[in-house]
Amino acid sequence: MAKIIYKFLFFFLVTNCLSNDNNSSKDLENIIKDYILKNPTVIIESLENYRKKTELEIQDRLEKNIKNFYLEKTYDAFPFIGKKDSKLILTEFIDYNCGYCKKTINTINKLHKNIKDIKIVFIDFPILSESSEIAAKASLASYNQDAYFDFHSKLLEHRGEIDISLLIQIAKGLDLDIKKFEKDMNSEEISNRLQLNKKLAETLNIRGTPTFLLGNNILAGAYEYEKIEEMIFLEEKEL
Repeated sequence: MAKIIYKFLFFFLVTNCLSNDNNSSKDLENIIKDYILKNPTVIIESLENYRKKTELEIQDRLEKNIKNFYLEKTYDAFPFIGKKDSKLILTEFIDYNCGYCKKTINTINKLHKNIKDIKIVFIDFPILSESSEIAAKASLASYNQDAYFDFHSKLLEHRGEIDISLLIQIAKGLDLDIKKFEKDMNSEEISNRLQLNKKLAETLNIRGTPTFLLGNNILAGAYEYEKIEEMIFLEEKEL
């Protein structure tokens, strides 16, 4: 940002400098430095205005992307629990190695039990490690056998390392077709799904987990049940 201001000052002052043929590049540099020293508030104000302008542009772009998420019904492509056609939608971005994500499973279960009209959407967003990627592929493979939320819950309840043997164990416990499960885990289709998930997170400026999307609000972190319930009720009044 400082370079931008410096360039601005350069062009602002260069006309005066060029009017005198005796001015060298060193003279020009000294003039600019002198101007900066004598007018520090101009620099501060310029930097602040630039920051505000950039933040507004980012916010406008983000609001547009969130609006498109709902208008285009992007959420329909993801696993969910709750009322299928509900307009009250809570979306969670998760990584199975995320300790805070593991804390949210109880909150999600309570919301599902207590708020009958809500639709809770899950977006696998593996960012922490290679095993996060493998776990996300496994959860999407379970989705292909209509067992996503059960598999998802078992993974979040697990404490410790995640590896392929654990994933197979959970799949067997849910009576999944193991051959299909393993095939789907390694499929191009599921790899592509995860790439789309990451692209969606990028468009929504989501960089960590857990992150919730509720209406036009992006909520980063593991919210307590009472707080997120309150925000859901406020959102419901806006619908």
